[in-house]
Amino acid sequence: MSNTKQIQPENWIERVCLFTDGNKGRLVLISLCNTDTLVEDIPLMSVNYHSQLKGYDMVISVGVGSMKLNHIINAPLELWETKNDRGVVTSMEIIDFNNNEYILTLC
Repeated sequence: MSNTKQIQPENWIERVCLFTDGNKGRLVLISLCNTDTLVEDIPLMSVNYHSQLKGYDMVISVGVGSMKLNHIINAPLELWETKNDRGVVTSMEIIDFNNNEYILTLC
């Protein structure tokens, strides 16, 4: 059974750092609104949130070696985490100001 919880904006930097630290190198799937696959089975490099001083962007970096991609989510409004029954984060959902839902799922 999974549990989904909204993360408050003041905790975003800490939460994405913890997510990156615990999952760097794991394969990820990034989808838009659960329909369009943007990235599939590519190693996670990092998830970063840039606060007001750097433009309010969330950047998901994936890849390995010379193949590196950054997906920028402009002006995110909501961040959600889904944990499995052992309390391990299995996905993050980011909703931007256009109401687009980006889902980052660990494979």
